[in-house]
Amino acid sequence: MIHLPQRCRKLFVLLGTLLALCTSVCRSQAPDPPQTIAEALHQMSDLAGIIFVGEVTAIRQKAGQQGASGIVEIDFRVDQAVRGCTAGATYTLREWAGLWQAGDQRYRTGQRLLMMLHAPGPAGISSPVNGMNGAIPVVPAASSSPMRATADAATPSPVADTPEPVADLRWIAAQLARPAPFTASANQVTAQSLSSTLSAETLQAAQQTPLPAVVQMLSSWQQAAP
Repeated sequence: MIHLPQRCRKLFVLLGTLLALCTSVCRSQAPDPPQTIAEALHQMSDLAGIIFVGEVTAIRQKAGQQGASGIVEIDFRVDQAVRGCTAGATYTLREWAGLWQAGDQRYRTGQRLLMMLHAPGPAGISSPVNGMNGAIPVVPAASSSPMRATADAATPSPVADTPEPVADLRWIAAQLARPAPFTASANQVTAQSLSSTLSAETLQAAQQTPLPAVVQMLSSWQQAAP
C-alpha cells in the first residue's frame, strides 16, 4: 500500500470534489435530448446565428494558401429571413473544404433549403447546426426526397397552381430521443401537431410539414428571445 502525505491526500480529495462539481454543473447546463420535432427545432434555433429559407444560386471552391485547407462558398438567394440576414439579399455561406472531401456534394445549384447556421467565426467560416440537420430540404407538397439534406434532395421550386412547399423533417424526426405513437395524417401536420412525439411509422407525416408553419415557429421563438 502506498502511503501519501496528509497534504497530498487533502489535495486529491479537493481535486475529486472539484471534478464532481464540474461534472454536475456541465450535466445541469446540457439540454435534455429532444423528444419532439418542435423541441429539436427549438434547440437548433437557439444555437443558430443565421436562419433563413433560400435557394442555392452558386457554389465556388477556393484553394487554401501554404498548404492550408481551402473553403467552399455557397451563395443563397434569401426568400424568407428569420435571423441574421435580409430577405431578397444574397447570403454567402463559407464552409471548410474538408467537409466536401471524398466527393461529398453537400449542396447543388437550384436546391431550396431552410438553413439554420452557426454564427460565422473570426475567419468567416460557418456550418449548419447539428451537421446537415440544419440544412432542411424544402420540397413541393407530396414530393419524395431523401432524408438527408444532400444534393439528391434538390428539387425545382414550386410552380403556380401547386400546393405550398413543405419542410422535409424526417431526418430530425428519426433522431428523437424516445419516439412515441403519433396519429396525425400528413394533411394534419401543423405547428401544433409537431408538439407531439413521433414514431418511425409517421416519418411520412414529418416529410409533409408545411413550410409556413415551421417558419412561423422559428420566427415566434426569435421574437421571444431575450
